[in-house]
Amino acid sequence: MATTETPDPIHVVVLHSEQPLTTDPAEAHPGCRVTVLTDGAPTAVSEEVEPPDVVSMPRSEWADQLARWARGGRVDVVTGDRSCREVCAELRSGLGLAPNPTASADL
Repeated sequence: MATTETPDPIHVVVLHSEQPLTTDPAEAHPGCRVTVLTDGAPTAVSEEVEPPDVVSMPRSEWADQLARWARGGRVDVVTGDRSCREVCAELRSGLGLAPNPTASADL
């Protein structure tokens, strides 16, 4: 029997700290739920594009937040911010993802 149900969209989490976003992450990840996770002020995430949902919290809490989101479905973690590359690889590994996402350069 065929089903018409569509799978839940992937939740793409874009890590941010210092470098403002230069492209709309929702356009880089069509059909996905996109959230920017920053350890800075939400207003510093972007100067040129309107980011989707922005969650601001200390970097030390990112792993716990990602684990909560992962309980609700598939999560992917990417970054275009040089200062977040190492933590991105660590967080991806903790979620069982390859350490270097190919999409990081798209932000």
